[in-house]
Amino acid sequence: MKTPKERSEERRQEKLADIQDQVDRGVLSIRKMTPEERKQNPPKPRKPKGSR
Repeated sequence: MKTPKERSEERRQEKLADIQDQVDRGVLSIRKMTPEERKQNPPKPRKPKGSR
């Protein structure tokens, strides 16, 4: 029986494989943001990880 983390990782890998398949077929293209797009959509600050 798989743990929730293993199931989550498996779903993530399936999604990444689907994205890669779309890129390979030419349906999806991944590119860098232009400076203008970066100004309009700045990176969101990361939440600090809590200590246990």
